[in-house]
Amino acid sequence: MLILVAAAIHSSSRRRPMTPLARILAAAALYPASAFVAPRSCRPTAQPTLHVAKEVVADFEATQQLSTYPALPPDLAGCLSPAEWEQRCALAVSYRIAYLHDWHENIFNHITLKVEGSDGEPDGPHFLLNDYGMGFDEITACSLLKVNLEGMLVDQSNPIPADRRPVNPGKGRVFKPGYVLHSAIHAARDDVHAIWHGHDLDATAVSQTTFGILPLSQEATYALNKGVSYHPFEGSANDLSEQPRLVKNLGPTNQILMLEDHGPIVACPTIEEAFAGMYFLTRACRFQVKSLSAAGGDLGNIHMPGEDTLDEMVRRMEKFDEAPSEEVSNSEEKKGEEHDTPGLMFAYARRSAEKRFGKDDIYR
Repeated sequence: MLILVAAAIHSSSRRRPMTPLARILAAAALYPASAFVAPRSCRPTAQPTLHVAKEVVADFEATQQLSTYPALPPDLAGCLSPAEWEQRCALAVSYRIAYLHDWHENIFNHITLKVEGSDGEPDGPHFLLNDYGMGFDEITACSLLKVNLEGMLVDQSNPIPADRRPVNPGKGRVFKPGYVLHSAIHAARDDVHAIWHGHDLDATAVSQTTFGILPLSQEATYALNKGVSYHPFEGSANDLSEQPRLVKNLGPTNQILMLEDHGPIVACPTIEEAFAGMYFLTRACRFQVKSLSAAGGDLGNIHMPGEDTLDEMVRRMEKFDEAPSEEVSNSEEKKGEEHDTPGLMFAYARRSAEKRFGKDDIYR
């Protein structure tokens, strides 16, 4: 019989509040081979205590150097601004990256990106998303749709030429469940510009468990440090009345929302950060599914970190991508440079996608 993680709430004398994740770890230590099922109330929810956020310091020029795209084609100069064209290129290659990682499901799932400068538009803000009916491996810069928060296509006085949309010709189709999920978060969170949603098999499997993501790997620690929330399954996400509950469960700072029995959402300030979050999350879930399977579902056969170890894991993850530091004195160190790890990861994934599909096929 599959042995599930016990997550009974365990009191603590620690000076700071015990996080939901710490409660799970404490319970696991008390009941390493218990057959109890974790009650929903004990699971990690939308609480800022799980979100160990770094101050966002945007080095725009450095990011531009990591991810460079073709210049705006002359025939699109009257249709798009250079800034929107660049965003379309970044989002189009994101879909190709998701395809290569198997974060897609036929014509479903979505990655969205808020259009720069669209907040001031009469019906703004606007965001870009895929045309319903196209596979992730078919998405191009010009095939992306621009919609408002109501899911309506944004009228363009000078539309993109039809010959640049050979697949799914016409004005395009908006898939309501994608709009319902993404528009709710784009409307509620000013800090979120990129939202990545997919039905990765392992991440979706973990979303179907009562204990959720466990801190069994470095990748899991990365995801948990970004703040993980859970949202109960209500059926297909095509009912607008679900939006307030979804936003409430995500919370004001968390970047990952596990839609129970559905799949993960990663919501971040940049497309690069959203990619990194989805990458580490899906890897963590893959490790977790495999380890639980290898252990026969018995948590007693898995190396579960204790609370002290968890604290150290969190501390180290806050600066895991820091460059070597310079010693100033015997007792002090000069703070090392922080690498733009999400930018570097995305740039490599972008290069891989360009090699696989060709730049001309993506940026058109």
